[in-house]
Amino acid sequence: MMDKDRHGLAQLYAGNFHAIVGAIAAGGFAAVALIAGFPVPLASHPVVLVVVAVTLGFGVGRLVGRLILDGSGAAAEQFYMPKAKGTYVPQHSAIDALEARGAYREAADGWDAVAIAQPQNAWALIRAGELYMRHLDDPEMALERFRGAREIASVSPEHRIYASQKMIDLYLGPLNDRGRALVELRRFAVTHAGTREAAHALEALSRLKAEQRPE
Repeated sequence: MMDKDRHGLAQLYAGNFHAIVGAIAAGGFAAVALIAGFPVPLASHPVVLVVVAVTLGFGVGRLVGRLILDGSGAAAEQFYMPKAKGTYVPQHSAIDALEARGAYREAADGWDAVAIAQPQNAWALIRAGELYMRHLDDPEMALERFRGAREIASVSPEHRIYASQKMIDLYLGPLNDRGRALVELRRFAVTHAGTREAAHALEALSRLKAEQRPE
């Protein structure tokens, strides 16, 4: 039964249904024209006329059917499964809209949901961390998100650097943990040795150590 249903749908999508309707309509019109005495081509050869009409009707009907079905399929795809364009994923625009309205808690929950659904999406964790850090006054939650982003195996070097820098900022700022900041600065300098960011980390490390020396 299911095979018959699939076959029927395949025939429908191929445009055969519309082709048959077109053939019947064209053949019927040709027959009516002959009976009514209309001046039509091949009037002296009625069988040939009907065959030609049926053939043309079948072809035109099939073309129309494919155009209708392809158009409706494309419209449905755009409505239910819009294609992503560019490098930014458009379905996250709803979360951006929440941020724009100042609904930071809901936006953070949205990015957390994306991170859960896409465990390798470091950007979602970074965006959530930014919200917890800048707008929700929750440095512990922000730290957790940045650490999670940094530890994703497939994270890009740029995102790993950014997440690490934000962790250091949190330790030096709202968390007020100079010891952990020193640890993270050392780790950063080693992990990203040879980069401009690593040089800045070494400078910050030296400055913090100098501040800790007794006068």
